[in-house]
Amino acid sequence: MKRVLNVISTLEQGGTESVVLNYFNNIDKSEVMFDFLVIWGNKKGYYEDFLRGQGCNIFKMTSPPNKYFAHGRELKKFFKQEKYDVVHIHAMSSLRYRVAKAAKQCGVKNVIYHSHNSSGESHLFLHNLLKNRLNRWCDYKFACSEAAGRFMYKGEFKIINNAIDVEHFGYNYEYRQALREKYNLLDKFIVGNIGRLTEVKNQKFILQVLKPLLKIKSNAVVFCIGAGNEKENLQKFVVDNDLQDSLVLADTVGTEVYKYYSMFDCLAFPSKFEGLSVVLIEAQANGLPIVASDTISPEHKLCENFEFLSIAENETNYSEWAETINILSDKRQQNAEAVSKAGFDIRIEAKKLQEFYLSL
Repeated sequence: MKRVLNVISTLEQGGTESVVLNYFNNIDKSEVMFDFLVIWGNKKGYYEDFLRGQGCNIFKMTSPPNKYFAHGRELKKFFKQEKYDVVHIHAMSSLRYRVAKAAKQCGVKNVIYHSHNSSGESHLFLHNLLKNRLNRWCDYKFACSEAAGRFMYKGEFKIINNAIDVEHFGYNYEYRQALREKYNLLDKFIVGNIGRLTEVKNQKFILQVLKPLLKIKSNAVVFCIGAGNEKENLQKFVVDNDLQDSLVLADTVGTEVYKYYSMFDCLAFPSKFEGLSVVLIEAQANGLPIVASDTISPEHKLCENFEFLSIAENETNYSEWAETINILSDKRQQNAEAVSKAGFDIRIEAKKLQEFYLSL
């Protein structure tokens, strides 16, 4: 059995984590086993107990990356003590090259760098400055999309799709009714959003869209699933605009998030940038109509009931989003086959990644 060390920011319920977990759950663990080095290891992660129960070793950094010298020393100490032939580094920028460098200097034969992001709002100067170092310290370069690869690397890279269990996310009327009853939303038109409540995910834009949408559908509600530092700002916005009855914030729904796609009438996704959003793949597998920002890669669109629109902050755009959401809401489709054919069936993609690991 080959053990692969996955270097990851956290073991919380984030996009990168869900991708890694999807692959882990679908590999043959008698052939390949995952271990984890958690970069921000100051607290227990959501998936930690599950992974330990599956036989994974979990190591946690005590010195975060912003403790520059201590972090570097700890990385070298770790790779001298823990011997791996394959290290798979999951990253949002080139700044994590230091992990690759420490691994190679300590004798790791195969270092994989995996881009999960297509842009950034911080450290862009450093990111661009350090990109060349990835060519020196990494043996293989992966990306979740063409856009993520171009953002991260100079030169060639291999795309590893953010694959999902397509059947698991299919539309289910019973889930729809049960959740609408749970939240007392049976007679509502529900615009959903799933993601961290942050400026990058841009949920406040949906609340601006809500105002013209309520003129078209007076029973409209925005339902956001996620936690983050923008929560208080969103709550303040609805109070200031007298929209308290039209916003539901659900911090976390655990492993049952797949049920919520069936509850929604449309998904609004105004993110400023994405690597390759797992949420958008899951929503399309469900057949849910989607309106998304035109700042994210067109690679996200696998099905017809999906529209890209501008997220420039003005009344014309808010109204266009509202009108498009209204029109698309009647166009839920059977999309599972299209999502699978596009290369996002985890059962197929996990076998490919497993074969790659075993070839090293």
